[in-house]
Amino acid sequence: MLRFLIVSMCFLSSVCTAKIIDSKVLDNGGNGPFNAVATTDSSLENYVIYRPKDLLTTVKNSSKLPVVVFANGGCMDTSYPFENMLSNIASHGYLVIALGKMQYSLDDRQLNKASNSMIPLAIDWVTAQAANPLSDFFQMVDLKNIAIAGQSCGGAQLLATAADKRVSSYLMFNSGIGDMTMANADKQSLKNVHAPIIYLVGGPTDIATNNAQLDYQRINHVPIVFANHRTAGHSGTFEQPYGGSFSTLAIKWLDWQLKNIDTNATLFLSSQDTSFPRWNIKAKQF
Repeated sequence: MLRFLIVSMCFLSSVCTAKIIDSKVLDNGGNGPFNAVATTDSSLENYVIYRPKDLLTTVKNSSKLPVVVFANGGCMDTSYPFENMLSNIASHGYLVIALGKMQYSLDDRQLNKASNSMIPLAIDWVTAQAANPLSDFFQMVDLKNIAIAGQSCGGAQLLATAADKRVSSYLMFNSGIGDMTMANADKQSLKNVHAPIIYLVGGPTDIATNNAQLDYQRINHVPIVFANHRTAGHSGTFEQPYGGSFSTLAIKWLDWQLKNIDTNATLFLSSQDTSFPRWNIKAKQF
């Protein structure tokens, strides 16, 4: 009860104004126009925040930052395997909040399961910070454009929290629920998806591909894209510099869905686009 009251005070007042207490730089800050940094904030210590280093310059030269909340593979409380991609997304003008504390190696602390509730709590936190004049994020965040994303089991966590009306896009990385039950999600959870969604999978060796295909067949009420990298497997391209082509394709999607860069639509809707030769992409309900 005491912990709940403290968390509530953080969200409803300026008691827990964000302050960086740890940080690191990945891939020299990413390949986007804004150098990114991974940080731990005192008011959100159980997450990693991937953000442009200079928020004021980024917003002045671009726009307010859309938000991406990321749930990890295995439903674990670490974004370490995905940090190249998440940092790179931030370098393109996004605020990315990933479940789990900062790590410098996978064995520098005990890993645990992250709870589904951490996804809406991240949105609560950034909403409070955007309204707090004492916060670095004050008036810096585009709260009308929030995506939630998840890899593997993290995708099931996405589906379990998909009904949140603050969400305007979804990204499922190497994930699909199919006929499984995982993280309190099942095929009935697909009905809670209320905004455009993209599945990014890694071909026949990705254990999630068949389930993702089932989800694609079953989702007939919102726009959906199925993007299949023919050889990446379940681990995608996350360990490559900048997160590889999974990162690049995700940024194209986010720019279209959250920044209204409509020229990106042809990549997902037209079979004539050849800029991602290792990918097969199809879409419906657009």
